[in-house]
Amino acid sequence: MENFELSPSNYPLEKRIRKELSLLGLLVIILLFFVGLNLVYFTAVFFMYILLLLLKRNRIIIKLKFDNENKELILSYYYLIFFKGKERIPYSKLIGKLSMKRFGFGAATETLEIFKGKILSGEIRKDGKWKWPKKQIKQISQKLSEIDKNNSH
Repeated sequence: MENFELSPSNYPLEKRIRKELSLLGLLVIILLFFVGLNLVYFTAVFFMYILLLLLKRNRIIIKLKFDNENKELILSYYYLIFFKGKERIPYSKLIGKLSMKRFGFGAATETLEIFKGKILSGEIRKDGKWKWPKKQIKQISQKLSEIDKNNSH
């Protein structure tokens, strides 16, 4: 079993709250400036923001376990800031893709996407929010390509 884990100092609760809710705070300030106190707008923005946080791109992946005995990858992550989740992906459905991705208006960031078949399970970024060390991303990418080679035979 091979484990890769993001350092716990990279995702403490206060950092998760500050980084994930900063956009919501900005949206609230903009709404207050343009429309004043309007409960309908605030409720709509709040629900849309929760839906955005539920997207799999917003998972904070904290641990990857390659379980060679059971031939599966186990992803551990946070979603909606507080809740921990796990996903098991059999090696037969596991696809990893390292590519440049653009998030918002920023520059493109090298990102490792992990798929369960055609469904995105999560992303690991080299830079920006919730970044992983480049060495670990390279090791994970190599491990995923080994698994892909074994699956294609």
